[in-house]
Amino acid sequence: MRYEQLSPVPPLTEVTRAVIVTCVVVYFVDFVLYHLGVRMGSVYLNEILGLVPARVVSQGWYWQFFTYMFVHGHPLHLLLNMLILWYFGAEIELKLGRWQFVKYFLICGIGAGVFNFAVNVLFVDDVTRLTNPIIGASGAIFGILAAYGIFFGNRVFLVFFFFPMKAKYFVLVMAGIELVMGVEADALDNVAHFAHIGGLFVGGIYTYLRYVWRPRLPTLGRKDAERERLKRQFTLIVNPKDGKSKDDHGPFWN
Repeated sequence: MRYEQLSPVPPLTEVTRAVIVTCVVVYFVDFVLYHLGVRMGSVYLNEILGLVPARVVSQGWYWQFFTYMFVHGHPLHLLLNMLILWYFGAEIELKLGRWQFVKYFLICGIGAGVFNFAVNVLFVDDVTRLTNPIIGASGAIFGILAAYGIFFGNRVFLVFFFFPMKAKYFVLVMAGIELVMGVEADALDNVAHFAHIGGLFVGGIYTYLRYVWRPRLPTLGRKDAERERLKRQFTLIVNPKDGKSKDDHGPFWN
């Protein structure tokens, strides 16, 4: 069996690099402002940019569904997320193209935030889950993992450089782990497991519908319409050569 281990130095594509730079800059700005005690009003920057369910409900801070993806609270949190984004995101960006990857990343990240927000508001009684900010690009990254499992599902690579596993099974294992940990989470667990599940779910559904299911739809009617349009656009008009035409210049392309 041939193992397709991910390169230790994957390509650093344009959008992936931009996301990494943005996350690093936001982290250090937040780090400096927090340790200087700088607040905007009565809250720190990570409470403004992070996703705080209570503030979304009571104050309408809907921008947090977008900004929370670029905030990280710990150097290890930032490092792990950016490494995973680099390893998997660069290849998905090459697969989808730059702007489609931008759209996909935002769909997964925002979808993950909405999913986690809904779970917290509807099913969680712990007040700290509603008042503490949810931060990090993990939800969008789990969406990237879902796309990787769909596009390269049969690719075998070494998990943690030791366990050989197909990509599609790796994604399913990660989904199962996050679901169990999310259900069993206690007040001391500050990981937004349902954001991860939401990113996987949204990314998997979008990728399947957009890139797997949709191309399989019958396209005969659309192809025929396109063919007729091209025929009309490039009709060969032949002037009669009977000697009577004063403007007999042969065929013309319309």
